[in-house]
Amino acid sequence: MKCEICEENISFFTCNLCGRQVCSNDYVTDKGICKVCEMSLCKLCQKHLSIGSCEICGNTVCEECTAYFDGARRICKNCYNKK
Repeated sequence: MKCEICEENISFFTCNLCGRQVCSNDYVTDKGICKVCEMSLCKLCQKHLSIGSCEICGNTVCEECTAYFDGARRICKNCYNKK
């Protein structure tokens, strides 16, 4: 099976977050995830995929690391605790 990211190399790994079948070039071994998921990780916990960005610092954050969300504004736990 071909890599679902580059579509060129043979896939040897499965991403633990999204399930993509990827080659060694598109797999981050120490995290067990593909490069696409690595780019989308929450900047705070580095465990979950982000769902948005903090309005104050701009870091991408997952649902668990979001402290305040009113439908339009999202603030991460770090910035919320500094207020």
